[in-house]
Amino acid sequence: MKQNIAIRHSIPGRIRLRIRGMHKNTVLANRFDGELNKLKFVESVRTNIHCGSIVVRFKPSRSNADKILNHVAQLLNGVGGRKTCDKEAPTCASPLCECRACKSTQVGCTPVKSALRRFIAVSSVMGVVVVRTTLLGLTIAETALSPLGLAAVGLSLPLFKKAYDQLRQKRFTLEAFLGASCVAAVAAGEALTAFEVLWINSGAELVKAWITERSRKSISTILEVTSHHTFVLVDGVEVEKEVKDLRKGDVVVLHTSEKVCVDGEIVDGEALMDEAPISGRSDFVPKAVGDKVLAGTFVRQGVIYVKAHKVGDKTYLSRVLKMVEDSLENRAPIEGVADRLAANLIKVGFVTTAGTWLLTGSLYRAFTVMLVMACPCATVLAASTAVSAAISAAAKRNILIKGGRYLEEVGRTDTVCFDKTGTLTTNEPMLARIVSLNGTSEKRLLQMAASVEMHNHHPLAQAIKNKADERGVAPKDHTVCEYFLGMGMRAEVAGHEILVGNRKLMEKHGVQAREAASKAAPLRRQGRTVLFVADDKNILGLLAFDNMIRPESHEVVKRLRRGGADDIVLITGDEPNTANELSKRLGIANVHASVMPEDKAHIVEEMQKRGASVLMVGDGVNDALALTRADVGVAMGAGGSEVAIEAADIALVNDHLGGLVYVQSLSQQTLKIVHQNFWIATGSNLAGVVFGALGMLTPIMAGMIHIGHSLGVLANSARLLRYDPPALEANMSSKE
Repeated sequence: MKQNIAIRHSIPGRIRLRIRGMHKNTVLANRFDGELNKLKFVESVRTNIHCGSIVVRFKPSRSNADKILNHVAQLLNGVGGRKTCDKEAPTCASPLCECRACKSTQVGCTPVKSALRRFIAVSSVMGVVVVRTTLLGLTIAETALSPLGLAAVGLSLPLFKKAYDQLRQKRFTLEAFLGASCVAAVAAGEALTAFEVLWINSGAELVKAWITERSRKSISTILEVTSHHTFVLVDGVEVEKEVKDLRKGDVVVLHTSEKVCVDGEIVDGEALMDEAPISGRSDFVPKAVGDKVLAGTFVRQGVIYVKAHKVGDKTYLSRVLKMVEDSLENRAPIEGVADRLAANLIKVGFVTTAGTWLLTGSLYRAFTVMLVMACPCATVLAASTAVSAAISAAAKRNILIKGGRYLEEVGRTDTVCFDKTGTLTTNEPMLARIVSLNGTSEKRLLQMAASVEMHNHHPLAQAIKNKADERGVAPKDHTVCEYFLGMGMRAEVAGHEILVGNRKLMEKHGVQAREAASKAAPLRRQGRTVLFVADDKNILGLLAFDNMIRPESHEVVKRLRRGGADDIVLITGDEPNTANELSKRLGIANVHASVMPEDKAHIVEEMQKRGASVLMVGDGVNDALALTRADVGVAMGAGGSEVAIEAADIALVNDHLGGLVYVQSLSQQTLKIVHQNFWIATGSNLAGVVFGALGMLTPIMAGMIHIGHSLGVLANSARLLRYDPPALEANMSSKE
């Protein structure tokens, strides 16, 4: 049976197991929970039926981990029971045995499909009733043994099943109250009233299932962290090989524009590496023999031979992604508005029903009051319709919100953490300063630099060419062009040797750059990348580059504070000078620089331990773990990685930070609408209870109250579809 158990994550004192067959199997989950908690060395057990996983915390010991694994295997095998099952048997001794009877129950079982089938079934019956009574003028029998009564009881069975499962977990929720009300209505000859309750409940369940299913996409289906094929050096020949077949010790050959697929050490060659997916650094890093490289980074220029130290799921990136998956599947549930409203309705429903019967002695009046209080509007529609309308309104602005609880939490967060590159800044560098030296004009300095970089595709070269185009400076043709990895370019322009690069390039060609270096120092302290430009060993000047700050960043930071975010934090893999300069320009006091992905997650967790409610905004693989650990994770969509978008709870698809302010405001407005809906439903319920207790309301009229305040709740929630904060319009208009 151990082939049905997969160890998904394991550290001393904690293990997470994926159990085949436990998906949506409450009985099996409860069995594991109860039996594992009996083990003396087990501290806690958490089951997740949506993911089919178990997280066990125990006294750290390798033998204890093995005992847990063996115990789970025994539980799956059914100790003392049959270990195989008859192929024709309708049931199995083991919940995971391979037979047609077991498999048949798993086909096509999804929450959305089952909720849709139930809603269609209830709607079809209601449609038939409307046609017979309204169009044909026929009467409909509503007794317990009539077709309508039997259909109502049959369609109430899912409610009783849920209620039974919840009662076994010592929880009494709305389903039991609704099921009892429907059966009571049928017994009283009011089957149509029962159908009114069932129709509203099934519609609300369909909306809830649809939202839930969208938010539970499997991260493993979209992660393409490395290429499928690569080249391995075998006896001096490059041989194509699938990445999944790589082994430790293989020498992988990586060319320009290829993605690194192993963690290893360069044994030959040199290249400029793009490490942004891992560290978030925007500038390319020169790597040579002896340097380490990580899977998920890119070779932007050059050829390198990498001896694999770690492959497959042992690479650094794969370990980070496993942690992301673990965080996604075991995120602690957030108590939503709907749960609190459900608890209130159950209490009020029982009190008013029992009170009416005790005070009036009339079962008919008590039954009418029960039907009034059985309407699920106050618990489901009040929240779900507002959330659905808000999610739809956000989608029109290219903002994807993956669930109602994330929308709820955004407006309550008091700490907002930003990544730098690709989030507060763009991914492309810009030429920010031109510093002329030795009497050189800015035009000539820019012209010489553009002439050298004419055919170079490096991001800094592109920034030089863009600035030359902007100023109308035409480059001159060069006759000789030479590239020096990690240093810069050399070219011959109109008989002159022109150098564009860092100080190492100047020293390599005998250019005295001490004075120019002193001029470059303050620029570097501002976090800028500086290149020297020399003509025949004479320094012409300096070019200082910076990542372009998004035009909306400053305003977004201000408005987030105004909306309730007391603390704004910058967390980046970039160097401290760059991070500090950006924080000064945006008015961000709290800065964490030069941090790796797991460090970002630890910083977020430390803030949460101090009581902060954290919203994390990022765009790359290096942000994914922090996005899952935060109370709410927001990913920049267009320029962000698929991993970050999947790990996040909210994605700004149009890549515009103004959407963050919109979501914060939308969240706060949605919570207002939800509470308004609660009072609409509760107010009509209270009036119905009074009239029902006084005998002035019939069961059919109680059903009409359901429909009446449902329409009121829907109309109020629909206001969110047109929600458009005036103060945000200027920010968003440029991107819409």
